[in-house]
Order: sequence, then C-alpha cells, then structure tokens
Amino acid sequence: MKYFPFGSTPTETPQWFVEALASTHMNPETIPLWFLGSDELGWKCPAALLLTMPADYTLFRHGHPCQRFEIVIQGSLELGDGRVASVGDTFTADPNTLYGPHTAGPQGCTTIEIFSAVEGMFRLLHEDENGRMVETDSRLGQSAPGYVPLDLAKV
Repeated sequence: MKYFPFGSTPTETPQWFVEALASTHMNPETIPLWFLGSDELGWKCPAALLLTMPADYTLFRHGHPCQRFEIVIQGSLELGDGRVASVGDTFTADPNTLYGPHTAGPQGCTTIEIFSAVEGMFRLLHEDENGRMVETDSRLGQSAPGYVPLDLAKV
C-alpha cells in the first residue's frame, strides 16, 4: 500500500502529467489528482481527483469524452435535475453526455471523481450560444465560458 498526504503528488505520477496540470486551473495542492495506471497508456490511463467545492459553488453544465464515476464524501450536491446527492451517493456520466449544472450545498461538497481516461479531465464538452456541443481543452490553454476555476472560488 502506498500513502500520500493531502496535497502531495504521488511520486510515480509521470512528469508529462504533472506538466499538463501546470497549464490548467487544477492545482494538485488544492485539487489532488492521481494517475491510476501504466505510463504506457499515456492519456488513455484512468485517473482520479478529489474535488472540494465551497458552499453554493456552481459547476456549469458540461461533459467529458470519457466515462466518469463520482461519489460524495462530504456535504451535498444538487445535480441540476432536482436530485440532491448526499454522502455515500454515487453517480456516473457516459462519454459525450452533458450533465449539471451541479451546485454544492450549504456546507459545500467534496467528491472523488474517477475518469476512465485522464485526458477526459482536461477536455470539457459544453454547449455554445447556438446549442451545439463544443469542446475546450485546458491542456491547450482553452477555457469554457461560464467555468469558474475552484482556485478562484472561495474554498
């Protein structure tokens, strides 16, 4: 078993992954990310992140080009369709499917997200002003309209 204190980057995390994080709003000290597999898989390798949202933070309606699994470990999260996920609740999203907006409850919300492919963390799908699905890739310095990075929100 390996142990990683909060805010640390696992030592076996490939350097290319650490460098990709540097071009995003994902700070491994505030949003820890774990690369979950072989370096040979590259961007197709699964990955997980610990996502801590402050009270009433809203994550805009979006999706990813990979499968996602998420479990609430603290607080609650309104899922955008009237349902509220509480501690222990899980939800998934299929590739290329939009979900949300998600809004953290009055105590905030912390979840663990698992992506079937690490590249999906960086590639956000969202609707443009004409309702067409478009993609932005934070590895390329792109940011989706309406996205408020957690580093800029009050955590």
